[in-house]
Amino acid sequence: MLVPALLGLFAALSYLKAAIYILILIPKILMRGRLMKPTERSGSAAWASPRDIRKMGLFKREGFLAGMHENDPVFVDIESSGLVLSPAGGGKTVTFVIPALCHNPMSMLVPDLKGTLACMTAQLRRKRYKHEIIIVNPGELYTHILGAGARYNPLQILWDDWSDPNTHSQLFSDAQSIAKQLCQDPAQQGENQYFRNGSRKFLVLSFLYLITTTKYPTLADVLCLLSDKDALLKALQDTQYFTHLNGDLARLAKDLLTKFESGDQKQIESFREGAVQALEVFSPSGKLAECTSTCDFRFSDLKKKKMTVYLLADPTRMSVYSPWLGLLSWCALTELIRFQNNRSVCFLCDEITNFKIEGLPSLLTLAREFKIKLWLIIQELEQWAHVYGRESLETLLSQTEVKIIMGSRSYKTCQLVSDMLGEATIKTLNHNIGASIYDEPTTSLQEMPRRLMTPDEVRRTPDTILFYRDQRPIRLSKIGYHEIKPWAKWVEINPLFNKAFKGKIRLYL
Repeated sequence: MLVPALLGLFAALSYLKAAIYILILIPKILMRGRLMKPTERSGSAAWASPRDIRKMGLFKREGFLAGMHENDPVFVDIESSGLVLSPAGGGKTVTFVIPALCHNPMSMLVPDLKGTLACMTAQLRRKRYKHEIIIVNPGELYTHILGAGARYNPLQILWDDWSDPNTHSQLFSDAQSIAKQLCQDPAQQGENQYFRNGSRKFLVLSFLYLITTTKYPTLADVLCLLSDKDALLKALQDTQYFTHLNGDLARLAKDLLTKFESGDQKQIESFREGAVQALEVFSPSGKLAECTSTCDFRFSDLKKKKMTVYLLADPTRMSVYSPWLGLLSWCALTELIRFQNNRSVCFLCDEITNFKIEGLPSLLTLAREFKIKLWLIIQELEQWAHVYGRESLETLLSQTEVKIIMGSRSYKTCQLVSDMLGEATIKTLNHNIGASIYDEPTTSLQEMPRRLMTPDEVRRTPDTILFYRDQRPIRLSKIGYHEIKPWAKWVEINPLFNKAFKGKIRLYL
């Protein structure tokens, strides 16, 4: 009986010793785990988790497709303005623009610089969402698919002011706004500001003279008046006695007439030539003269009914079509701001830096109140700075509530995105092997900051980075319309390739 008793005693002592070791070890394990867990002392940046995305409401499949998080699509919506940044070949058309046209039933204004968006999506918006389709196509691109184009006269806004006695007070300021849109200041102000102001005076006077003396003038008529020096001089002589607009028109005519009669013909010719150059693209023999001869629709109709307007440009003649695109976009925004109701309109500004809209940066802060959703789609931030000025770049970044980054090849942009992502706090193990081989190696734990993504990682990533308001950034994989059912069947063939864009279906909506 002694042997089993001793064995039992030894076993009991062993269990007791193991229990004591475990009780001592548990606090050490808990402390080690607590020490290994990073704090937020050096930075709190982190990618959004599926739970975070669900709390943001981005899995509801409402709004604009931004990408895929794991196997779930992420949709974002905006109240005022959003930014899509993607270099050439980055997939912005396939993964954002066309999905936006496929998924959103709201009225849209779509500048289409190649004419392909209208060919691919106009039919589906007409059939699926019962939209009236307006295609303004002065270059007559793909007329065998799209049919005849519509027309819009930018001077219709002035004609509206003159036709209604209650809005006569707006006529002069609207004429100045159109003149500034046509004869724009460069991003960097130069010493030619004086001559641009002189050219704008000629434009304003020509607009107002024709509006008040003829029936429904066009930009081609204004160009003809400015090009004929004798006719212009006679118009100035006649206008100096007008009593319209409380004498503003006569005052402007007298000012220009004084310059004509002062003998400094070089200065007055510089003013006139600047005005003529601003309107040269609307010459009577060109395509734009017919396209701006009358109004077949109004941009305010976008708020009255379901409607999609495509503005097509000829990509081989962008120097001619860029001023026209900027002017019509300005007219559209002006009409939409002045017509107030609760219907939202989306302005899908693809390649927005290929033309300039006067006052667009300041509109980013006001669009929400007028129910206008502005999506600004650009290739590089430097392009925006070149067109609208470096000062407006900060406005773009601060006022866009959603930013979708699909890559960049610019180091400055990659650096900026890396800075926006912020820094996280990580734990690192440091090993000390001592001064000689006889020293015992030691290990120490250290806390340090680490960027969520370095500029090089931003440049090389194939993923989309989504900044949604003040929430954590979201890392998404790209998905195109051709990988989504039923959009893959809804979208027509791109006429540039003459075959369907096929892909493996990854998502069913």
